[in-house]
Amino acid sequence: MRSWIGTGVLVVLLSGCQPAENPYPPRTPTPGKARLPPVPELHPAAVPTKHPDGAWSVQGVMSADREDRTGELRVHGTIAALEVCAMKDKACNPAPHLYLTDSTEGLGRRLLVGGERDLGTRGWKVGDRVTLTGHFATASADGLYFAPQGLLLLSPLPAPDAAVAAPTADTAP
Repeated sequence: MRSWIGTGVLVVLLSGCQPAENPYPPRTPTPGKARLPPVPELHPAAVPTKHPDGAWSVQGVMSADREDRTGELRVHGTIAALEVCAMKDKACNPAPHLYLTDSTEGLGRRLLVGGERDLGTRGWKVGDRVTLTGHFATASADGLYFAPQGLLLLSPLPAPDAAVAAPTADTAP
């Protein structure tokens, strides 16, 4: 009986309440035109596996079979990132390296390039288009470089010519 009385009182109280008048006028959207960015290119131009001069592209060398990547390789690409080390430092953290891409904007697949301490002496900058020579591997022998998808270990720079080298204090007159 008590539950019926409570329910009756609640119904009487709720039926006497009227919703308040909305003090704000209804909103109507203003007509306009959406300004969207241009549609991106969903099918970019295909990068060749090898360039006409026989050098590999980054996409080509990373997707080639293991047998095709043996020996010394030449790879064309754009430097997307560069980490150099001062020659006066005994150890560098991280080790000197760069990332090479096929795109001039530095986008797309990136190939790790390392194996040489004096990358700073080559005068490269991010955005430079370069052709690098080295061996394709997944790790360097010294353990500084490791990339499961593959990396290019650079061939060392040739030693400076002795006739061009500046005289040292011992040999100067």
